[in-house]
Amino acid sequence: MSQKAVQSSNFNYTVEATPSFMQLSDGNYVKDGFTINRRTDTLEVLGKVTDRYGLVQNTDLINAAEDAFKAAGMNNYTRKVIVTGSGEKMYAVYDFQTHTKKMAKVGDEIGLRLTLKNSFGGELRASFLMGILRLICMNGAVTLDPEMGVAKKHGSQIRVDFIVDTLKTVIANWEQSTNIFDRLAEFPVTQEQGHNILNRLESSKVLSTKLREGVGLIWSNPTHREDAARNLYNLYNATTQFLTHNVESERFELSNRVSTNVLTAFERATRDANRFATLVSPLPVAELALN
Repeated sequence: MSQKAVQSSNFNYTVEATPSFMQLSDGNYVKDGFTINRRTDTLEVLGKVTDRYGLVQNTDLINAAEDAFKAAGMNNYTRKVIVTGSGEKMYAVYDFQTHTKKMAKVGDEIGLRLTLKNSFGGELRASFLMGILRLICMNGAVTLDPEMGVAKKHGSQIRVDFIVDTLKTVIANWEQSTNIFDRLAEFPVTQEQGHNILNRLESSKVLSTKLREGVGLIWSNPTHREDAARNLYNLYNATTQFLTHNVESERFELSNRVSTNVLTAFERATRDANRFATLVSPLPVAELALN
C-alpha cells in the first residue's frame, strides 16, 4: 500500500549544503562532485545535487518575490505555502484577485495566480508558474505556459530587479495564455459525452477511479449556474472544483498534475477533430469493464 503524501505550511527552515564524498579502492575518500542538502533543524537529507547547484533558501526566495511584487505595484494578494515531504519542495501560491480578466465567451471572471516554486533536490528550479483563480467559486487552475525562472540559473543569487522583469513578462503573457478557456467553451459536449470523456481519462490513467467519480458527480449536478452549459470548459471546471476542494489540501502536487494533464488533453482535442471525436465517444465495453 502506497504511503499518503505529506505536506505542511512550514517553510521557515534553513538548508545547508555539505560536500559529498566517495570511497576509493585504497580506502581514502575524495569529493565526488556532489553536495548533500540537509535541514539544519532536523538533519534530514533533502537532496543530493551537483556542486554547481545554487542553494536558495525558501525565506529568501519568498521575501525577494514579495519585494518584487511591491516594486511592481502588485500589493493586493493572498499567499498560501505548501511544503512537501520533509521539506524537499516548496510552493508559495499567490492569488491576485484585483488583477482580473473577464472571459469573453464563458462569462466568468478570473484572477491571476502565481505559484512560486523551489526545491532542494534539483526537481524544481526557482520559478513562477502561471495559473488562474476562478472568482465565482475560488477554484484554482493551471495554464499551459512554461514556468518563468526568477534567476538566470538555479543559483543562490536572487535579485529583486530580475524578478520584477520576470513579472512583467508573466503579466504580458497571462492575458494570452487564458484564451485557452474561451476555446474550450467553443466545444459543446452532451451530458453523456462528458462522462465518456471522464471514462477515457481514467482509462488513460489521467484520472483515478476516485477522481473520475468525484468529478462526474459535479458534472452531473453543477454547483454554479455558470456551469449549466455543457462544453469542455464546464467539464474542466468540474475537474478543478473537485481537485481544489477535495484533493489540494492534502495532495497539492497531485492536484496540479491532474489539472495540467486534463487541460492538456482537452487543449489537444480542440486542435484535432479526430482526437476530439475519440475523446467524446464511449469506451468499448470490454475496456470499460476493466476500469
